[in-house]
Amino acid sequence: MTKNWAILLIIILASFLRIYQIGLVPHGFNADEAAIGYNDYSLITTGRDEHGNFWPLHFRSFNDYKPGGYFYLALPFVKLLGLSEPAVRLPSVIFGVWSVYLIFLLARQLIPVPGNLISRIQFSYPEIAALMLAISPWHIQFSRGAWETNVATAFLILGTWLFVKGVSRNRFSDYVCSLVAFVVSAYVYHSSRILAPLLLLLLIWLNRKIFFLQKSKLAIWLVIGFLLSFPLLLSFLKGGALARFSGVGITGDIGPFWNTNRLRGEHGPDMDAFWVKILHNRPLSYLIKILANWSSHFGGDFLFISGDPIVRSNCPGIGQFYYLDLLFFVLGAFFILRERKTSFGFLTAWLMIAPLPASLTLQSPHALRSHSMVVPFLLIVAYGIYRFLLSLKSSIPDRICNPGPGAAKGKILILLLVVISVYFWQLGYFLKSYLADYPINSPQVWEYGMKELVSYLEPIHNQYRKILVTDKYDQPYILFLFYLKYPPAVFQKEAVLTPRDKFGFSTVRDFDNFHFEEIDWEKLKDQENVLIVGTDEEIPDSANIVKRIYFRNNRPAFEIAEL
Repeated sequence: MTKNWAILLIIILASFLRIYQIGLVPHGFNADEAAIGYNDYSLITTGRDEHGNFWPLHFRSFNDYKPGGYFYLALPFVKLLGLSEPAVRLPSVIFGVWSVYLIFLLARQLIPVPGNLISRIQFSYPEIAALMLAISPWHIQFSRGAWETNVATAFLILGTWLFVKGVSRNRFSDYVCSLVAFVVSAYVYHSSRILAPLLLLLLIWLNRKIFFLQKSKLAIWLVIGFLLSFPLLLSFLKGGALARFSGVGITGDIGPFWNTNRLRGEHGPDMDAFWVKILHNRPLSYLIKILANWSSHFGGDFLFISGDPIVRSNCPGIGQFYYLDLLFFVLGAFFILRERKTSFGFLTAWLMIAPLPASLTLQSPHALRSHSMVVPFLLIVAYGIYRFLLSLKSSIPDRICNPGPGAAKGKILILLLVVISVYFWQLGYFLKSYLADYPINSPQVWEYGMKELVSYLEPIHNQYRKILVTDKYDQPYILFLFYLKYPPAVFQKEAVLTPRDKFGFSTVRDFDNFHFEEIDWEKLKDQENVLIVGTDEEIPDSANIVKRIYFRNNRPAFEIAEL
C-alpha cells in the first residue's frame, strides 16, 4: 500500500514559499493592488466602486477598466481582515497553492504512468509536476502579489483538467464544469479572453470524436456557455473593456507605420505602385511585429537568464525558469515524442498560444500576459525528470548506489536527492535574490515608501492649506486613499479623472487637501502654508526639508519640504 504524503509535503512547501512575509515582500504595494483593496473597501461601505459605479463587472479605476474577477475574490478578505496588504494578496496566494494541486491532478489525467519511482511511497510523474510548479520562480513571483493572471491561470488548469477528465469518463457534467472554469478565467484577466477560448477550442478539436457524440447535450453546453459569457460580450459592445487594449495594444506602436512608409519611399517614383503596396503595407508590418513579439517569449534570455525586462514582473538577474529546466524540457519532449503520447500535441499547442495575448501588446516578452506558459512547459519538464529517474533506476548497477536488499529503492532515492538538491540550490538562489536583494536593488518599482509617507502625513495634513505630492511614482492618489482609509462616500463626490495619457491611463489629481502632480519647485516656492512632497531631484537642498523617507537601499524616496 502506497503512502500519499508526498503531495501533502509539496503543498505545504508551496504554501510556505508563497505566504512567507507576504505583507513585506514584494517590498511595497503597487497602485493596481491598492486599487483592488480600496475599491473592495468602497463596495463594502457604500455598495459602489471608487467612482460611484454600482457593483460593476469592470472597475473603471484608472480608466483602464480592470476585470472584476479578482476584486470580488478579494472582497471577503478585505471584509474579514480589513483594508491591508495581506488581505488583497491572499487570494493570489491561495490560488497559487491551489494551482500546485491542480497541476498534480492534470498531470495524472493527461499522462498516466504506471507505478511509483519509490516503493511504498506515492511519488511519480504527477508529484514531480506539482513540485516543479511549487518551486517555479515564475509562479512564485506571481503568487505573492495581487496578480490577476495567477488566478486566471489556476482556472485554466482547472478547466483543462475537468475537460480531459470528462473525456476519460464521458461525463457531461465535467464538460459543463470545465466550461465554467474557462469562462471564470476570462472574467478574471484580460489575456484569458483570448487564451481561454483558444484552449477550449483546442481541447474540443483534439477530442472531437468523443465530444460531438451527444449532440443534444452539446447544444445545452453551448447555451450555457453563451449565457455565462453574455455579460462579458456586452461589456465589449459598450467599449469599456476595450479601453485597456487601446492603451497597451500593438496598434499603439507607430513604429510599423513609419517603417512601412520608409520602405515604400525606397522605391522612389514607384512607391504608390500596386506591387509595392503588396510588399510593404501596415497590416503586414504589424503582423511581422506580432510574430517578433511572439518569438521573443521563446528566447533563452527571457526563459533562463534575465527574465522579463519589466522589473516589477521579475526578480532581476533571474530567468522565468531554472537552468536545469532546459535539460529536462528537452528530455521530456524527446520521451513524450518517442512514446507517442497523445498529450504532446496539446502541450505544444498550449505552449505556442500562451504568448499570443502578450504578442498583441506593446511590450514583449511579457511574463505577466504569457504567464500560463509555465503550465505546459513544466508538465514537459516534469516528464523529463520522471523518465530520467526511471531510466537510471533500471540502468545503473545496484552495487554503485546501494548494494544488497532494497538496492533499487536506494538507487532511485540517491538519484532523486541529487536532482532535488540541484533544484533546491537554484531555489535558494532565487529566494535570496527575491527576498533580500530585490527590495534593495529595485525599491521604487513597488512604490516602497508610500505607506511610511502617508503615516507621516495623516496626523498633520489638516495643518496645511495644501499638500502637493509628486506623481513620479505610479498613481499616488490610490495609495493615499488605501492607507488613509479615506471615506469612499466622500471620495466618490470628489473624484475627477484626467483625460487618458498616451498609454490609455487616467488619474485623480485632487481629493481633500491633497494635490498630485509633478513638482515644479520654481513655480511653487512662493506659496504659503503648503507642504510639498517630492523626490530628491525635485526638491532643492536649499528647501526647508522637514522629513526624509528612504528606500531600503538608503536612497531618498521622498523629501518633504515646508513653505
